[in-house]
Amino acid sequence: MPLIEFKCVKCGKVFEELVKTDEKKPKCPDCGGETEQNYNGRCWVNSVHKGECTGNCATCKGCH
Repeated sequence: MPLIEFKCVKCGKVFEELVKTDEKKPKCPDCGGETEQNYNGRCWVNSVHKGECTGNCATCKGCH
């Protein structure tokens, strides 16, 4: 199961949750509002943060 970052549409809270691909999006743990997947653009290589995404995966070596 991937760890996915979500953002609440109602209150703006950002949180992470382990979800299966066939599960519905989780509700906000603070207000119960609807959420959207939050794409933060961080780059990770061998589990080490390498900075913000450049949009060029050849340079980044793997945006996740």
